[in-house]
Amino acid sequence: MKGAFAAFLGDVEGARDLVDAAERRGLVSVDLQPGRVIFASEAMPLQRASGGAVILGDCFTRYPATGRAPKNCWGSYVAFTAESGALGVERAALTGMPVYWCRHPAGLACASDPALLLAPHAPVAIDWEFVGSTLAYINLRTERTGLVGVHELVAGTGIKFDGRSICVASTWSPWHYVARPTSPRLVDIAPELAKRIIDCTAAWSASRHDIILELSGGLDSSIVAAALRAADSDFSAITFATPEAEGDERHFARAVASRCGIGLTEVVHDDAAIDLVSLPDALTVRPAAYSVLGGLDRAFVEHVSDRSRPIFGGIGGDSVFHLSTTVAPILDVWSSWGWSRRTFAALRDVARASDATIWEAARLSWRAHRAGPRMGWRRDTAYLNPAALPETPFAHPWDEGEGTVSQAKRNQAESIRRILDFLDRPRRWEGRDVVSPLLSQPVVELCLSIPSGSWFSGGRNRAVARAAFADRLPPQVVWRKGKGRMEALCAAAYMRQRAQLRELLLGGILAQRGLLDAQAIEAYLERDLTEGDFDYFRLIEIGDVERWLRVVEPGVAAGSSLAQR
Repeated sequence: MKGAFAAFLGDVEGARDLVDAAERRGLVSVDLQPGRVIFASEAMPLQRASGGAVILGDCFTRYPATGRAPKNCWGSYVAFTAESGALGVERAALTGMPVYWCRHPAGLACASDPALLLAPHAPVAIDWEFVGSTLAYINLRTERTGLVGVHELVAGTGIKFDGRSICVASTWSPWHYVARPTSPRLVDIAPELAKRIIDCTAAWSASRHDIILELSGGLDSSIVAAALRAADSDFSAITFATPEAEGDERHFARAVASRCGIGLTEVVHDDAAIDLVSLPDALTVRPAAYSVLGGLDRAFVEHVSDRSRPIFGGIGGDSVFHLSTTVAPILDVWSSWGWSRRTFAALRDVARASDATIWEAARLSWRAHRAGPRMGWRRDTAYLNPAALPETPFAHPWDEGEGTVSQAKRNQAESIRRILDFLDRPRRWEGRDVVSPLLSQPVVELCLSIPSGSWFSGGRNRAVARAAFADRLPPQVVWRKGKGRMEALCAAAYMRQRAQLRELLLGGILAQRGLLDAQAIEAYLERDLTEGDFDYFRLIEIGDVERWLRVVEPGVAAGSSLAQR
């Protein structure tokens, strides 16, 4: 959701600094009452509900309608409530608006932009525990940020504030929906999935016009195109291709655009615009920009200069539609049905979807069964100093209850969490209205309830989604097995900037603090790339953290604040 807000709970008279920051940003007061003041952009959607609730952003009636807002709504919103003597702030599940908060001498301050929270002359302090965690636990997004004292209210959580204490609690969890499996038959579940995606896309697009769809030609973005067409939305599409065949999906995008009857802009970009070492031009509360996407980001901005146009895309489809490369779905079926016809069918389908033999799948399944389920977020210390990194990850609300579900469903939920960490990173989306219909709460809830084995029916991944839109998309798109890739483009950027990347990593802040395995990094940088070697992506990830630190560090030394930058 494009727009901004700031709010204060507590002694409003003592929050002059927040009020001044909001007014300087051009925000206007939309709610003022004892103990609470709310500011928002003039274009920000606003609803008032019973009990004094104020809801900012997109808030749609729950699917199907079940009651009043905000408890029975979904969308991308933040709701301010007042119940039982406590003030509350709730962020929508999954696609919720960004909400950052911090303690204030007079109460609790929160805002969509953390720059609104920091005092003009307060120093920026790096949270070094966060730095170690973000290196070791990739894409693990929790309430912790890289700046001391600034927290994020993650999607699907809420704050209760009684004037003294702050209580943060989960308001939505995936495990509630996993516990309610639906029929595993495609004939039963595919039509319902199609209806939910189309209805949710219609809700998002109803108040938006001149939508630009990022259409890769892959299954997920093509489904969004079909849903926009079914909803009679006002949209056109843009597709990006690389000079290498592996990253050129224009023929698929053209087929979808033709089927939907929409205009298609085609853009070819190469590695020349990818900058792996220059510092970001804005300070954020955690490493944000993915440098490997820089070329795509720049190409998009050049061809879609009108920043008021809403952007739709298929982000999250792989996660929601349970695209898995493990044998966990086989074990999931086996745990319910034992060695049966259903289990053999799952074994066959997962093997076919992964281009493996049944015997390979069976061997890996037995090995995974003997090893037992994997709990917690995976720790990756490649090219790092393990002794200097945390051994346990920060807590997340979804940690509670994960042990009661199968490994396959934990994998699906973890994949959704990883993609949620991506949503505010691409620079091309900064300050724009971006919508991810496949991450709509009603869609995710249904997909979580679908048995993991059903997603591989017929030996194809994402089988339920394919069946749901088979009559709305070209066959060559619905039934394609491969996906577009950018490895060649990224490898070329890495080889071109390898010397600068060496200086960034080995001569930087992370190395000085002993967080890196400098010897391993040096050895890798010295050798040429070989077939199937993708470790350079890991070095680029570490480099993105270093780039972020080099922007933050001068602010720490100078005592400047985020708001001054």
